[in-house]
Amino acid sequence: MVLAGCATRQPNPAPAISAPAISAPGIAVLLSDRSPAIVGVQREIVKRYPQRIETYVLGENESLHRDVQKTIQSSDQPVVVAIGLPAARVARSLTGKKVIFCQVFTYEDEELVTAWMKGVSAIAPVREQFRTWKKLSPNLNTVGVITGKGMSGLMAEAQAAAKENRIKLIHVEVRSDKEYLYTYKRLTQQIQGLWMVPDHRVLSLNVIRDIMAHSVKEGKDVAVFTQELLSLGGLISAETSVADIAEHVLTRVRESEQSIDVTGAPVVPLTKGVIKINKVMAQRLNLRIAKSLQRMAYAP
Repeated sequence: MVLAGCATRQPNPAPAISAPAISAPGIAVLLSDRSPAIVGVQREIVKRYPQRIETYVLGENESLHRDVQKTIQSSDQPVVVAIGLPAARVARSLTGKKVIFCQVFTYEDEELVTAWMKGVSAIAPVREQFRTWKKLSPNLNTVGVITGKGMSGLMAEAQAAAKENRIKLIHVEVRSDKEYLYTYKRLTQQIQGLWMVPDHRVLSLNVIRDIMAHSVKEGKDVAVFTQELLSLGGLISAETSVADIAEHVLTRVRESEQSIDVTGAPVVPLTKGVIKINKVMAQRLNLRIAKSLQRMAYAP
C-alpha cells in the first residue's frame, strides 16, 4: 500500500521578478515497514531535508509491492532513499533513478550496489567498536566473527580496525544458525572473544541464547549489536544512531544530485554509534572500566 506522505517547503522568493522561481527537486523515501528502526531514520531525514519528500511504505502484502514500485517509477523525483532490505529490493527494479539504501546488512549477497544505487552502512562504526573493546580488555588478542556469505566489504573494514588495535580477527562463513553454533564452539579454544554482527540469515534467537550461555560459561568476551543482548552476557554493545544514518544518507543524496550516478564508495561507513559496557560482565571477567569509558557503563 502507498501512503501519501508529501511535505513541501517553499524557498524564499528571489528579489527579481523577471523570471519564475524554479523549485528544487525533492526525494522519494521508501520504507520497508513501520518498525522503529525504519521510521526513526525516515523521521530524521524529514527533519534535515528542506525540499519536497514523497513517502511510501511497503505493506506486508508482497503482491502490492509492484504497485508501489510503479508509483515511484512514475514520480518526478530523481533520487530515491530505500530504508530496509525489502525497500532496497523494490528500488533495485527502478530505472532512470538514483537510489541510496540504508538499514541493509546483506547488500552484497543481494547484489544491490550498482553505479546508480549505493548505500550507507547498517553497522555502528567498526573502528570505534574495536578501539573501545581493546581499551576495556587490553589482553584481547584474538577475536572470531561468524557470518553468512557475501561480507567482504564489512570484513575488510573490520580487519583494518582489528589490526589497528593489535587484534587478530578470524572470520568464518556458515550457512545456518546450527552451523554457526557448532563453529563457535569449535572456535572457542582459539579466540578470546566473539564479535557478533546482525546477520539474521545465520542467527536465530535460540542460537543467540545458546551462544551467550556458552560464552559466559567459557569466560569469553562477546561484543553484540544491540543493548538488549547485554542481559544475556554480552560485554559490550554497539548500536547505530538513526541521526547519523540520516545525515550520511542525505550527504549521498546531495552528492548524487550533482552527478549522473551515485558517486563514491559502494557503502559509506557510519561515524557515530551508541556503545554500552556491561558492568556486571566486566567485573565477572576481571576487567576494569577506565575512567574514559565510565560514561558507557551500564548495568542490564
